[in-house]
Amino acid sequence: MTQFNTNWPTAYPKLAVKAYFRTQAEDFQVTELTSRKLKESGPHLFLFIEKQGTNTHWLARKLADHAHLDLKDVGYAGLKDRHAITRQWFSLPVKDKLPDLTHVFSKDEFTLLSQGFYGVKLKRGALGGNAFRIVLRKVEGDKQKIEQRLELIRARGVPNYFGVQRFGNDGDNLNQAFNMFESGKRPRNKQKGSMYISAARSFLFNEMLAKRIKLNCWDRPIEGEVFGFPGSQKGFSQEGGNEESQRWRRNLIHPTCALWGKNESLAKNTLLEIEQEVATDNPVFRDGLINKGLKQERRAARMLVPDLFWMWQGDDLILRFSLASGYFATSILAELGDIQEAPREYYAQRDNEE
Repeated sequence: MTQFNTNWPTAYPKLAVKAYFRTQAEDFQVTELTSRKLKESGPHLFLFIEKQGTNTHWLARKLADHAHLDLKDVGYAGLKDRHAITRQWFSLPVKDKLPDLTHVFSKDEFTLLSQGFYGVKLKRGALGGNAFRIVLRKVEGDKQKIEQRLELIRARGVPNYFGVQRFGNDGDNLNQAFNMFESGKRPRNKQKGSMYISAARSFLFNEMLAKRIKLNCWDRPIEGEVFGFPGSQKGFSQEGGNEESQRWRRNLIHPTCALWGKNESLAKNTLLEIEQEVATDNPVFRDGLINKGLKQERRAARMLVPDLFWMWQGDDLILRFSLASGYFATSILAELGDIQEAPREYYAQRDNEE
């Protein structure tokens, strides 16, 4: 089995801080943000649901079963964790009459917050971002230094890594991707195959970003830069014009790294060398992603958090902030110190008690 290092460098010096998150579901809350205007009628019913103790796939299956639909007909913008309180949108096509979902919402773990209608199915990634409320329990460390670090993060941002959850337990998704690319055999479960492909692509991105961090250029443009927008997978080459400079000063554009795939890279010079070095060091992932037909795209290298807010409750620290779609809250936690998710044994104990 291939060993993949997913312990990437942080942007700031390590703090002597320890804490746990996700010790209970209410300590990790995520709410989808959208500017979508719903109507009183339409071909797709949109449901804004608060859930606890279940993942997105499980709830989607429940909705499909009770609405007598195929699972593929149920739309949702993103995957949300089980061990959290999450509020997210789902869409169902409306046929002759509205589905009876009374039984779904009779259970305590699901609450229908609002609903409306829209013209098209809800697609993956089609949201304005996510708002987070995270509680860090039993924080050990100098509170003044922690607040100084939070102020630095709010002012400068953090590296926009893909979170470790993307890579599976002990990097298993990466091993599965490696085996899939080497053997040429895709798993029968298409969802798992897509997950492995995504893990490989995310790994190459994180490796490129790690090199930029070591060169201290993760949050500033370098020679041959490609700029991008928050939450977007498109980029444009550095031109050095006045309009570009203004957008940079206003934090409207960001440095990027490649999301690997076919087609010629927009990167040049120093940035191209960084990205090609990572690709050369990982030929199985490099060639596998190209052979799967993925187009090369871009992702912002830095993640700004201008609305970061915090407050103390004794030794517990409450964080509030919002992020663009596809960005990971764990990238912020990594810059605070040794912030660990509560062990799985703890979850199992709580589930048994409940």
